[in-house]
Amino acid sequence: AEGCSNRCSYCIIPKLRGRHKSQPLENVMTEAQGLVSSGVKELVLVAQDTTAYGQDLNPPVTLGHLISGLAGLFAGGADEPKFFPWIRVLYGNPESIDESFVRSVADHARVCSYFDLPIQHASNRILKRMGRRYTREKLCRLFRRIREIVPDAVLRTTVILGFPGETDQDFQQMLDFAEEIRFDHLGVFVYSDADDIPSHRLRQHVPLGVAQDRYDQLMSTQMDIAAEKNQKHIGRTLQVLIEEDLGNHLFAGRASFQAPEVDGVTYVNTGTSAAPLTIGCFARARINDAMEYDLMGDVA
Repeated sequence: AEGCSNRCSYCIIPKLRGRHKSQPLENVMTEAQGLVSSGVKELVLVAQDTTAYGQDLNPPVTLGHLISGLAGLFAGGADEPKFFPWIRVLYGNPESIDESFVRSVADHARVCSYFDLPIQHASNRILKRMGRRYTREKLCRLFRRIREIVPDAVLRTTVILGFPGETDQDFQQMLDFAEEIRFDHLGVFVYSDADDIPSHRLRQHVPLGVAQDRYDQLMSTQMDIAAEKNQKHIGRTLQVLIEEDLGNHLFAGRASFQAPEVDGVTYVNTGTSAAPLTIGCFARARINDAMEYDLMGDVA
């Protein structure tokens, strides 16, 4: 899709790109088939509001319907689904996500159990000033429901700190929320002002130094959460998509719970006895060490 029909006060995308406009389902399917046929190992669905996909089509379709169709493109035994291309969805919206999409993720092994839902904040007062039409309470219910339907769900979000009017109390609510939900991945941005966005006209802009201090505090909290979550992978054998040869029998890649460019990586050591891995292949790696964001393992 292109464009966005939301009117968040910090964003200029609707003004630049217009309202949300979904690609016809058959176009997406054709493009995906061509990519897989050419050897692509991961399909990433992304838009400004990915979970709103298809609501503007005639007749309307859902993202869950598209996901099911994409999963059906791949042949192969049910016992080895992770050797076939992954399907990953990025940049959903808590306002437009529906349960049919969540269930489609649960129903298809080739779809990464990865939910990227930028919430932007967890203070109801700040969410209202941002133009986000949900509450902290709704977010709690949403993430709880996702984890009920998809027990191995990986949750990723991004937030903006230092938004105009954000008080110490608002920030504390955001910090408490991150500790309560315990996101697997969390990205933090300091509010960036511009005179052509609606939030520029809001009062009580936060000094950059204050926003940076809040950034540091939230990132420190998330680093501890991420390090603890990574510990659970030690001793497990994971499927890793190999992306880089680092030399000296060491390769870098990603597990299904690591999205490209925004999350940590998994390092795989082949040792001197194993054959070198091929860029773009899947490899099994037994994890023996975990850092704050990255994992380390030996080829299995």
